[in-house]
Amino acid sequence: MFVSQNMKMDYQKKTCQCGKKLYGYGDGVHEIWLCYKCGKFIGTAGGDTMFGIMAKASPQFIMTMIYEKILTPIESNKHGKTPFR
Repeated sequence: MFVSQNMKMDYQKKTCQCGKKLYGYGDGVHEIWLCYKCGKFIGTAGGDTMFGIMAKASPQFIMTMIYEKILTPIESNKHGKTPFR
């Protein structure tokens, strides 16, 4: 994970500590949940240590990956669970 344990609980609720919605993006291996209001993010690197290091050292790269559609929105199915990617 990229942030503190207490934000992990909020991530499971899909809300940020600031109270706004977290938006999920992924590529099948990596997963990022981003708050557009305060800029905090949480995610999993899927075993890719370089992705975690990159996200911590240069978080603007995450926005580039979203813009370039490398990371795409994670959508929930009708039962509220994320689909298998």
